[in-house]
Amino acid sequence: MTSLLIVDDHPIFRKGLVALISDSFPGYKIKEAVDGKEAMLALEKQPFDITILDIDMPEKSGIDVLDFILEKKIRTKPVILTMHNDELFFNEAFDRGAQGFVLKEDSSLEIIDCIENINKNLPFVSQKLTGFLHNRHHFSAHLGAIKEALSSLTKAELSTLKLVSENKSSKEIAELLFVTEKSVENYRSRICKKLNISGGSNTLYKWTIANKELIK
Repeated sequence: MTSLLIVDDHPIFRKGLVALISDSFPGYKIKEAVDGKEAMLALEKQPFDITILDIDMPEKSGIDVLDFILEKKIRTKPVILTMHNDELFFNEAFDRGAQGFVLKEDSSLEIIDCIENINKNLPFVSQKLTGFLHNRHHFSAHLGAIKEALSSLTKAELSTLKLVSENKSSKEIAELLFVTEKSVENYRSRICKKLNISGGSNTLYKWTIANKELIK
């Protein structure tokens, strides 16, 4: 029997959601929690196949519960159900393991489709937020390409790139790496080619500022 935990501090909305899901999935075992703290206690006591979470709740938020699920390695499929049409919350939720993100304003139309997707191990996003998902996929692909390019750098090129990020001049880099200034210029040129960076002499430094976390 599929088990489901619904976590929301608004009793009228929560009861309506229970009724809606029960009508569509009469065999489901559904439990309710009024806030994030109560949800954590419930998740520790028994497993739930799906956990539907509001973001804004007293005691502990839905994001806190997602962190708790990750930390405790609890086997459940989390879905965020929220009024927040916000890309920051959207990315935070998926970064923390959410498998669905549904807007409350569309929940009566989309929550059943969401549950069906989750049961098939497919993610679900409200139709109004598909642009957020596209941006996320585009960013992930871009990030992957940068990481791959960085992995292609030689040890000398990577050392040069890290020193460029500290705004060191070619002369300073040459002295620190015990090579000629000409060698440093060659390193910089090859780095720019591998990372597909074009522009003036300061372009590489600007790139390192924008991508400092990746360089570390």
